[in-house]
Amino acid sequence: MINKKKHDSTPGSYQLDLWGVPQEPRWEDFRKAREYVRSLDLQDKKEWEILWRKRGIVKPGIPGNPDEIYKNSGWKGWDDWLGVKKDQTGAGIIPGVEGTMGEMTLWNVPKESMWLPFDKARWAVWELGFEYKEEWRLFVKGKFPGRDPIPVNIPPDPDLIYKFVGWKGWKDWLVHPDKRIEYTNFYIARDFVRSLRIADKTDWRSALKRHSALLIEYQMVLPERPHLEYIDKGWESWKDWLGTQIKYHDFQTTRKFIHSLKLGSKNDWIRYCSGQLTVKSRRTENIYAYPEIAFRNEGWDGWDDWLGIGSGETEKSVSSIPEGAVECRCRGRIEDCPVCDGKGYNFK
Repeated sequence: MINKKKHDSTPGSYQLDLWGVPQEPRWEDFRKAREYVRSLDLQDKKEWEILWRKRGIVKPGIPGNPDEIYKNSGWKGWDDWLGVKKDQTGAGIIPGVEGTMGEMTLWNVPKESMWLPFDKARWAVWELGFEYKEEWRLFVKGKFPGRDPIPVNIPPDPDLIYKFVGWKGWKDWLVHPDKRIEYTNFYIARDFVRSLRIADKTDWRSALKRHSALLIEYQMVLPERPHLEYIDKGWESWKDWLGTQIKYHDFQTTRKFIHSLKLGSKNDWIRYCSGQLTVKSRRTENIYAYPEIAFRNEGWDGWDDWLGIGSGETEKSVSSIPEGAVECRCRGRIEDCPVCDGKGYNFK
């Protein structure tokens, strides 16, 4: 049965597939469409509407409602669409053609672009101080209070306009090379942030200032807007970033479990947290990667205490080593040590 979905039958609006089902319209690129429309030598929106009602006059791929179709793709108004400007007397002037009511065709359209060359446009954008594509999108829509609108000679869609003439990505477009920041890897940063035990995202920026000394000490470079910086690098939500949905155990309970792992040093702990100790079970997310930060006011007493070193739980007495054996570097603290198999010694 033929799909009876109502569709616009105006030129270029829909095409039928082999089954007679109307397909989505395929509109011309904005700049090509505008160039064609300007060649029609129309003077105002009324003439456009009259022309549009005459089927076959306008070629396929040109929408009858360009103000909606190209709203976010370069649309600047009907005069720009039709190629008409008004002089002080109100008479129509075609850009690039001398004299009033001049004729413009596809053969005498001005060759000069309305946009600044890529390098000059990028320099101007660098001065705006944006860092992320999402900020740029809001800016071009005029949603940054107190800021002047985007200059008329800088395109709102630079990734399309400069695609083949210099475009290298949003960071390159928005941030001067000398001001670009290499932030800490997402997963390492998230482990650190969770250990700070920040209550919610409203406290995020204050926490960055409050813990500035820790950030320097641990060489952490964290963004003010992690939801934008890490959007394609692991980001899920603010709750996931801060770990507020995770049920962490208290210090005593966690430490008791850590003792059972029989880790021999802080370096072993770091390897355990990063999953490099394959002989041990992987760290679960309810164990802080930086316990010295998370529990600093709740019982933390150093790495030996945290790992159980010297407590009798992981160390073996030197006197118990058989004659002729050599003490292993792990001293029996690693249960599945590849050298001594957890005995604390081996024979050479």
